[in-house]
Amino acid sequence: MVNTTLVLTLVLNGIGLGVLYLLIAAGMSVIFGITDILNFAHGALYMVGAYFAMTIINTTGSFFLALVLAPIFVGALGMAIERTTLRRLADRGPLYYVLLTFGLMLIIQGVVELIWGKGQQLISTPAVLSGAVNLGPIIYPKYRLFTIFVGAAIALAVWAGFRYTRFGLIVRASAQDQRTVRVLGVDTARYSTLVFGLGAFLAGAAGALAGPFLNVNPSMGNSILVIAFIVVTVGGLGSFGGSIASAFLIGMINVFGSVYLPQFSAFLTYFVMFAVLIVRPAGLFGTYEIRNEIAKISFEETIPPVKVTDRRVLGLFGVLLVLPAGTLGLFSKYWLGVLSLMFVWGLLALSLDMVTGQIGLISFGHAAFFGVGAYAIGLLAVHVTNSFVAGVVLAVVVTMALAWVIGALSMRLSGVYFAMITFASAQLLYQLSLSYPGLTSGSNGMGIPDVTLLGVLDVSNTTTFYYLALVLLFALYYGAVRIMDSPFGHVLTAIRESERRASFLGYNPDKYKRRAFLASGAIGGLAGALFVTYQTFVSPNTLYWLVSGDALFAMILGGAGTLFGPIVGGAVLIGMEHVLSSYFTQWRMILGIVLVIVVLFEPRGLVSLYRDAERTFRRGVGGAEADENRGSAKPNSQTEESE
Repeated sequence: MVNTTLVLTLVLNGIGLGVLYLLIAAGMSVIFGITDILNFAHGALYMVGAYFAMTIINTTGSFFLALVLAPIFVGALGMAIERTTLRRLADRGPLYYVLLTFGLMLIIQGVVELIWGKGQQLISTPAVLSGAVNLGPIIYPKYRLFTIFVGAAIALAVWAGFRYTRFGLIVRASAQDQRTVRVLGVDTARYSTLVFGLGAFLAGAAGALAGPFLNVNPSMGNSILVIAFIVVTVGGLGSFGGSIASAFLIGMINVFGSVYLPQFSAFLTYFVMFAVLIVRPAGLFGTYEIRNEIAKISFEETIPPVKVTDRRVLGLFGVLLVLPAGTLGLFSKYWLGVLSLMFVWGLLALSLDMVTGQIGLISFGHAAFFGVGAYAIGLLAVHVTNSFVAGVVLAVVVTMALAWVIGALSMRLSGVYFAMITFASAQLLYQLSLSYPGLTSGSNGMGIPDVTLLGVLDVSNTTTFYYLALVLLFALYYGAVRIMDSPFGHVLTAIRESERRASFLGYNPDKYKRRAFLASGAIGGLAGALFVTYQTFVSPNTLYWLVSGDALFAMILGGAGTLFGPIVGGAVLIGMEHVLSSYFTQWRMILGIVLVIVVLFEPRGLVSLYRDAERTFRRGVGGAEADENRGSAKPNSQTEESE
């Protein structure tokens, strides 16, 4: 028998949750519609709105004043961010927007931790809205009703503004054809700033409204960001109406699922997102089409990979081989372990570069391969055998199968749609790892026994693992270079630069992309297997989307599209993490600052710095030699003239 009281309560809860989802997702959707920016800092702006509201309440004692001022402050912050950073990327591809906003997210979180601390805090519900009200068969909290009415009023005002004002007309026209609007004399850059500010305002309003019944903490933006991605994807990127319908749909799924299907509640939302991307990538109500110039990543200058036979590579390999023994114990086991983790994250970044750098597709789901590879060898070690070779074979086979499935479903997509379907795939697996604690031990994680190589060597031993990771890194890098230097690799490069021309030449782009995705998945799975054998512990965190973000960070930091650059970026990322975390609690904020600087001023990464320094040195040497030659030539010419 249906419990009417429970159903009505759940419906109201779903509406209340849907209103909050609408405010946060509508802001993201509006920003994307006119700027093509998938804003990863949007959740951080939501979090800032909650903290601003809390501070204003503590200072003035007025919740309603905070509800007005906090969104305005966040909107102003959003416009400042757009003017000072995002506008500088006007001629860049979508990857740089993703990385820049990801870095801004890390910075904002770090600043919030510095000002307000890491602990959870709560905004007190105003006295006039405390308690509950009788609604016939149910009794419902007053504040929840207040959030429904206020959130709906804000959303209605925004919709009316887009529908009936000149500002809304220009924004809607820009979302359809920004170039034509610009030709008509409209300052589209100014409107982009205003739209970004409006999106930030809505995020701030959602944060201020959510504060009294949610814990306010620096990581609250991460979970709501994921929800925002789901809502805008299901509703349709750039569609305000789609965001409205999708927000309430996802809200109802979450509320009813948590009661009737608690084990699969979060899984259902990701499944809906995944299904929509497969059946209708534009979303239920969306009409957005990816512009050709932002469909893929491309580079103005190609930086070829360094061959393994290069004397610099061989020299580095030799140094790394003798490092543990050559330091006579001065190089501690701790730093040897850090170097080993550098090799592992270099492999993960290399696997991502096989897709993003070489094909031009933005993958935001490589945590799927890393985590599945980790669980494959971990579960095998716990239940069957602790053989490293068997575990690696299983990890590679399973991740290649996973890559084949994801690739078969997603290779027809490009740009932000490909990024979102890979994101959804990884998050689906993350939720599955949480939903089956009997197999994965859930959020507690799972300890695994020491894994052995050939039944003799303990892979978790620091020195053994160091040499194993080092050899595998160089072997796989050698294989990646050979692949990209082969006819197959040349076709991949042609597909990245112009998929249409490659197809005109008789190649099947999807087939080549799927094969590259298989290789990428295998390397990512191997990286995850290595990571777990050394840590002797695996948890759902290996599948979480932040792992994909760190892999993207490492790739762009080192130099996307170069193969060796991402390895350098992975090593630098791990080195910075271990050094900075020893001195700074907010070390990820510093990583964010570094990422923003690299994206803005050195988009080809650290390898371009080395290349420029090498060119300068050669130019200097060449210039000196030329001067000497010119100096020695003058007497000869004078002699010839006198003769």
